Amino acid sequence: MIASGKRCFLLITLVLIGLNLRPLLTSIGPLLPEIRLATGMSFSTAALLTTLPVLMMGVLALANGWLSRLWGERTAISLSLLAIVLGALIREFPPSASLLLGSALLGGLGIGVIQAVIPSVIKRNFTHRMPMVTGLWAAALMGGGGLGAWLTPEISHFSTQWHSALAWWSLPAILALLCWWSIGRHISPPVIASQPRSLKWVSSPRAWLLGLYFGLINGGYMSLIAWLPPFYIQLGWLPGASGILLALMTVGQVFGALLLPLFIRGSDRRPLLLLTLLLQLIGFGGFLLAPTLFPVAWALACGIGLGGAFPLCLILALEHHKEPLLAGRLVAFMQGIGFLLAGATPYFSGVLRDLTGSYQAGWLLHGVLVIILIGLTLRFNPRSYIDKIERRRA
Repeated sequence: MIASGKRCFLLITLVLIGLNLRPLLTSIGPLLPEIRLATGMSFSTAALLTTLPVLMMGVLALANGWLSRLWGERTAISLSLLAIVLGALIREFPPSASLLLGSALLGGLGIGVIQAVIPSVIKRNFTHRMPMVTGLWAAALMGGGGLGAWLTPEISHFSTQWHSALAWWSLPAILALLCWWSIGRHISPPVIASQPRSLKWVSSPRAWLLGLYFGLINGGYMSLIAWLPPFYIQLGWLPGASGILLALMTVGQVFGALLLPLFIRGSDRRPLLLLTLLLQLIGFGGFLLAPTLFPVAWALACGIGLGGAFPLCLILALEHHKEPLLAGRLVAFMQGIGFLLAGATPYFSGVLRDLTGSYQAGWLLHGVLVIILIGLTLRFNPRSYIDKIERRRA
């Protein structure tokens, strides 16, 4: 545990890091027409610009334990931020499909490691304020996504080349890297007080259920950041206006991520999770049935639902174990499986767009998935947490 003054700087640094984990993804959607015109990408290929980073998030989350042992938290996060910097910088070059896909892959490597490591850092250094700090961390992720969607088309108007707007996102990542390198040396490495044997998450049905649950929820978010701007551009909106709509969705996410964890009472997370899923169902239903009637309402409903669900999922998993390191490893496993699943959803939505000529099939798919999630939520009875996990000890 670090001193209170340094803990405050750590909190600021975590927020700054979080702000850099989504612009790599959300800056693509508002410029997708220009990207496809310049590169000749199909919709399904363009979906890989979102899918590849998310898949890398999953792979790197599963490798989190090995990476942390190899480099330690400070070095692992520093190298990850450097990967995000480089992933953004290479977008300064004239765009091609291979260059953009390579940048997505490189940035996804960095994002994946950071998202796997940070929950353990939060639980260890903010033990008594874990829900609040987790919500703030999630809000920073989503706020960064909103900034990426909103500012990228605006920056492109003032850039000599439109694709230079994608490279500008290297600057805040450099600032985050400098701050983390400074505060990281004051953070003590994780320890396990009682030295319990490691848990084999791969053999735990509950760990897989958490991964499935997390993946289906985040699949909705990934499809929205990939296809919401192009969807409304197809309906006749200007790119800037479609980017603003995605940014408004992100405002809803920030609101949900900050507010809903404050309503946590007792140990049962199911009521709040069900509320977030109901909001998502309203939003996806609106995009499907009446996209031009109340578009801001549908975006805000999806945003609040998705934003609230993200920290609640992290808190749900962290509460499955008292030891911060083992709880962090469970979160890493959940995110690994979850992001591998979530990464596939924008690709399938892109395939559906290629096959049907519209985005409606994708919104219908996510509406059905939300209904499935409502059924899964009922299985998270807090009285079964320790029992289901502890019996899976090696």
